[in-house]
Amino acid sequence: MLRVTARQQLMKEIVDLLSVLTEEAKLSWGESGLKTTVVDGSHVALLSVTIADECFETYEVEPVEIGIELGKLRDLLSLAGPNDLVELDYDDATGAINVRVGEVHRILRGLDTGSITEPRQPDLEFECKATLSAERLSKALRAAKFVGELVDLSLDKNQMTVSVTVEAGEGVNVRFDAGEMSELVAPKPTQSTYSLQFLDPLSRRLASGLTEEITVEFQDRYPLRLSWSSNEGGASWTYFLAPRVSNDP
Repeated sequence: MLRVTARQQLMKEIVDLLSVLTEEAKLSWGESGLKTTVVDGSHVALLSVTIADECFETYEVEPVEIGIELGKLRDLLSLAGPNDLVELDYDDATGAINVRVGEVHRILRGLDTGSITEPRQPDLEFECKATLSAERLSKALRAAKFVGELVDLSLDKNQMTVSVTVEAGEGVNVRFDAGEMSELVAPKPTQSTYSLQFLDPLSRRLASGLTEEITVEFQDRYPLRLSWSSNEGGASWTYFLAPRVSNDP
């Protein structure tokens, strides 16, 4: 049994961020909240979220998993006004998801949850991390995308740098000094390279006001881990992106 009501802003946040990587998601509704983890088709990036039940306006749930097409839900949410609530009612007997947005009622057919990949989060320990403004990091990554498709992230005890250099001699370099960040841990200098194909769309959404700060963790030849919270700490997000490893010696 599932009957929940949420602010349209919360539902848009969930759908918009998950849609960065996939168009299908398995939503696991538990007694204390919603959890889901999605991965892109090439298994390069992973996004996981836990949203506490108190983030919802009403929450009546017996644990259930629902497979849903995010595009159909996104289309429906585009009709929502700023003060509209979104109601979800799942009929386990028929597999139908009743969604109400304002005066609009749509019935969605739930997807087979067994056909949706359920990835596991990497269990990694990072030595280096920095916490900084999500908006400023987004600007740096967008600037990098103007020049190339791969971005170099580097970190030492004094600063974090976002940079791109291409063969034509063009480049972008953005530096964040330690005093500009709320946290900086770097026992030794480190650097790694990642694809902007995945980072750019995510960072654009984060800069829209979903969160003020984001924690960045990486090191040489390690995945990138981004973590942030939203909804006054009720929602916790974690994003992993595989490194772009060069074969050069």
